[in-house]
Amino acid sequence: MIQLPKLSEIFIFSSVIGVGISYGNFYLFHLILGSLVLFTLREMRINNYKINLKYFSKNYIFFLLIFFLWYFLSVFWSINKLYTIQYLFYIFCGISVVLTITINFSSKKKLFRALKIAGFAFGLEIILSLLESLTAFRLPISPFSSIVTFFGREPSLQPTLDSFAIPSLIQPPTGFQWNPNDLAITMIMLAPFFLFLKKNTLKWLAILAITTIIIMTSSRTVLISMGFLFLLYFILYKKQLTTLILIFLLLSVFTTQIDSLKESSNPQVSDIANTFSAIKDFVNDDITLGKSISIRRELASNGIQALKDTYGLGVGAGGSIAVQEKLGGVDGRITSMHNFWLELIVDSGIFFAFMFFFWYISLTWYLFKMGVQSQNEEFRYLGKSFSLCMFIFIPSAISASSVIYFLPMWLMLGFAITIVEVDSRFKSEGTESSFLLFSPT
Repeated sequence: MIQLPKLSEIFIFSSVIGVGISYGNFYLFHLILGSLVLFTLREMRINNYKINLKYFSKNYIFFLLIFFLWYFLSVFWSINKLYTIQYLFYIFCGISVVLTITINFSSKKKLFRALKIAGFAFGLEIILSLLESLTAFRLPISPFSSIVTFFGREPSLQPTLDSFAIPSLIQPPTGFQWNPNDLAITMIMLAPFFLFLKKNTLKWLAILAITTIIIMTSSRTVLISMGFLFLLYFILYKKQLTTLILIFLLLSVFTTQIDSLKESSNPQVSDIANTFSAIKDFVNDDITLGKSISIRRELASNGIQALKDTYGLGVGAGGSIAVQEKLGGVDGRITSMHNFWLELIVDSGIFFAFMFFFWYISLTWYLFKMGVQSQNEEFRYLGKSFSLCMFIFIPSAISASSVIYFLPMWLMLGFAITIVEVDSRFKSEGTESSFLLFSPT
C-alpha cells in the first residue's frame, strides 16, 4: 500500500529543495512552513492554547530556544533593527526545521522515514548537480539559467569570493542552492553518509560524483576541507594511520615529480601530470587567492573592531552586515562576513557565541561516541555519519557568505538532535531492519 506523505514529511522535502522551487525570495519551503504554523495554531486553539513543554526539555533542543531568545533580545542594542528582524526570521525558519523533525519524527520508524525522504531529495540534487557540472544542462532556478528571470530572479555571473580560476572558463553548478559555494558545502556534508556505506561500488561512485561537483563549483575552502574530511575519516573512524601516511607519501612524491612527469615519453602519464598541474595552478592562483585573503582579512578586522566597541556584547542579530555597510563595503560591494563562526561572535557577543560552540561540539561528540559504541548497527552508522558531517561543516562553512539561512545546516542539527533522543530511548533494543535510503549494509 502506498503511504501518502504527511505535511511534516513534505516540509522535510521542501527544506532540502529550498530555493530550487521558488519565485523570487518566496520558496515552496515558506508555503509549507506557513501551513504548518496554521495547523499548529489550530491545534493550540483546540487544546485551549496549552503548550506541551516536554518537546523543549529534550537534550540539546533547549539551547536553540535560548539562541532565538538571545538574538531576539539583541534588538534592544542592535545597530540596525531592520536587519535584526530579518535575521530573526531566518533563525525562526531554521529552528522550525529543527522542531518539526524533533516533534514529528521522534520514533525510530518515523525518524528513518524522514531520513529516507531527505536522502531521496539530496540524492536527486547530486544527480542534477552532476548534470550541471558535466553538461550544458541548468536547473530553471540557477543564476546561469536562460529562463531564470521567469522566476523573479536576475542572472548572477559574478564568481564568488571563495572561487578559484575555473569560473572564468565555465559556469559552475548550483543545484538547489543558487550559490555554488552553498552547493559545495551541501555536497561535502553528504559525503560522510556514503563513506560509511559497506557497498563499495555505490560508496566510491557517490564520492567521485561529489568530488567532481565540488571541483566544478570552484569552492576553494570546501576543496581544502575535503582533505580534512579524509584525515578525520582515516584517523578517527577507520584508525588507519598507516594507510593515510602511505597516501600522503605517494601524493608528496607525485607532487614533487609532477614537472618531470609532464615530459614523460608515455603520453598517458604526461596527460595526467599536465591535468594535475593545471588543477594545482587553478587552486593556487596567487592573484585571486591573495585578493580573497585580503578581503576576508578586512571583513574580519571590521567585525572585530565593532565587537571591541561593544565591549564583547556583540552588535546584535544581523549587525555584522550593517557594520560593513557603514564602512562602504569591502572591495566596494561585499558586506557579509564570509565566516559564519566569526559572524556568530560579532553578532551575539563573545560569551554567547562560545556557549553555542560548546553546544555544537558537545552534540557532535555525543554522535561520535554513538558511532563508536552503539550496539545497534544503524545507530553506529548514523552516529559516524552525522558526527563527521558536523565536524567537516566547521571548516567548510567558511566558504559561504553566511549559513544562517542555509537549510541543510538546520536539517543536520534537527536530525542530529532527534537521533540522540531516539538512540537514548532504544539503546536496549537489538538491530532492526533498515529504513534508510543509504543503508549501511
